[in-house]
Amino acid sequence: MKLFWALLAILLAAGAWILLAPEGADSPPAMDAVNTIGRSIDLPMRGGSTAAPRGTRSDTETNAAANAPAREPDKAPEGGLSVGLDARINDATVKAGMLKQEDGEIVADGNFIIRGSGTKEDPYEVSWDLLQSSSNTYVPRLSEKIIPQRIAMLHDKWVTIAGYIAFPIVSTESDELLAMLNQWDGCCIGVPPSPYDAVEVKLRAPVEVGLKHQIRFASITGIFRVQPYVMERWLVGLYLMDEATLSQDM
Repeated sequence: MKLFWALLAILLAAGAWILLAPEGADSPPAMDAVNTIGRSIDLPMRGGSTAAPRGTRSDTETNAAANAPAREPDKAPEGGLSVGLDARINDATVKAGMLKQEDGEIVADGNFIIRGSGTKEDPYEVSWDLLQSSSNTYVPRLSEKIIPQRIAMLHDKWVTIAGYIAFPIVSTESDELLAMLNQWDGCCIGVPPSPYDAVEVKLRAPVEVGLKHQIRFASITGIFRVQPYVMERWLVGLYLMDEATLSQDM
């Protein structure tokens, strides 16, 4: 799945160079980045893959997180909840917001309603607007690496979200899929997602893939993880979900 995000990043970088490069430029920096990214991708081999297992950190990511300087967790404002402030998310900084418990729901920063308690029996119910809101503060290419508390509180918790789904392989069944805000068939139909409005999902058990280019909508529940995947300072993936199950509305 990370290969998909890497290839999408390559296409975006190349497109940006074509649109913005001055005439007569001899050494296009965007293309240099593309070439560097391309060399760093280990393509899957027949019978196996050289990439790190889906849902786990590569050695580089693990070392970066381990070597990151220890930071004191941000403190919740008076009257606010502290949930999520102790989350360790790679080299990101978790910034406190104003989270309040009201009528059995969490109201985050006055704009987002989060229902549930984050357990398997009572998962958090989240919206795409909530997940997309991290784009305001977490942009590695601009050296902005702040994850809001309202996002960090979802890390390692059970979460439910409804969205369109696409499978990454051509097969009769798969245990991986991409959950998205917008319709996309994984190829030609719809709008390709950004890292902020998509979740890489590992299912508890394989499901039937169905017809190619079929648009599907489903509710997905699993263990949510905020795990940035960055290549050459470009964010190519942000959200994962493991141990997931789905309920499809065909």
